Formats: sequence, C-alpha cells, structure tokens
Amino acid sequence: MKKKIFQILTIAMVVMIAACNGVYENGEELAAAIQDKITEISVDELKAKIDNGEDFLLLDVRQASEFQNVSIPGSINIPRGTLEFVIRNDNFWEEEFLYTPEDDQEIIVYCKTGYRGALSAFALHQLGFTNVRNLKGGILSWDPDIDKSSPKKSSGGGCGD
Repeated sequence: MKKKIFQILTIAMVVMIAACNGVYENGEELAAAIQDKITEISVDELKAKIDNGEDFLLLDVRQASEFQNVSIPGSINIPRGTLEFVIRNDNFWEEEFLYTPEDDQEIIVYCKTGYRGALSAFALHQLGFTNVRNLKGGILSWDPDIDKSSPKKSSGGGCGD
C-alpha cells in the first residue's frame, strides 16, 4: 500500500513539474523563449533594402496611437493584438491599396523594442508565412530619439513593448 501511494505521489510530482514547463511570467520572457525560432534583420540591413527600393512588406505591430506618432516610412500598421485576424483579410489590404500577402512574400515586422515584433514574426511563421524577419531592437534601434518624443503611456490597459 505504501509503495502504491509513493508511486502515485511520484507520478503526480512529475506531472506537476512537467506542467510548469513553458509557462512564462510575461511577454518579454515568451519573446526570449522563441528567439531561436525567428529571424531578425538589423537596422543597417533594413535601411539598405529601403535605399535599394527592394520589394517587401514592412509591418508596424505597435498600437495605432504609437504608429500615428511616428513610424518607419512605408510601413503598414497592424497592431499585434489583431495581426492574426487581419493579415489574410482581403478587405483590409484593399483599403490599403495593396494585395494580400502571399506565403512567401518578404515581411519585416517591427515594434518599439523588438518583443512584440518577435511574437508577431513567430505568429506569422505559424500561419504559414515563410519569409518573415523581425527588426532587431524595434523602432528604437531605427531612431533612439523616438522614445523622447513619444507621448507617455497611460497607467493601464496598454500592451507591452
């Protein structure tokens, strides 16, 4: 009887430990955990692509208010919270006077510091997009002075960096 109770407790302990695997404290931890599953692009590489007139989709996944304040020229705003629902929505792209992205189209995503961008790049990969990169360091790596001119966040209801 004691042996059976010990086995049950051991199994329960193993299940509890295994269940804790993959639980993250916040979005930053989750973004760090998927870092090896995404590809990043540097500011210099992005600037070269823009200067060379290369064809790619540049997505800003920050909130609309952040995008309206400042953005990288040529980018389209799809906030992180709606990305999965909008990315294949033909009506959205028609309103932007663009075609709905193909699975192999080059897509570069950015946010403020890179965390939302990393999560967005991962989500796009999960949706079947094969050529997605995240701007390393986000828009703050594009222009570190942007943060000084940005309006201060309200105390609640906002999404992460």
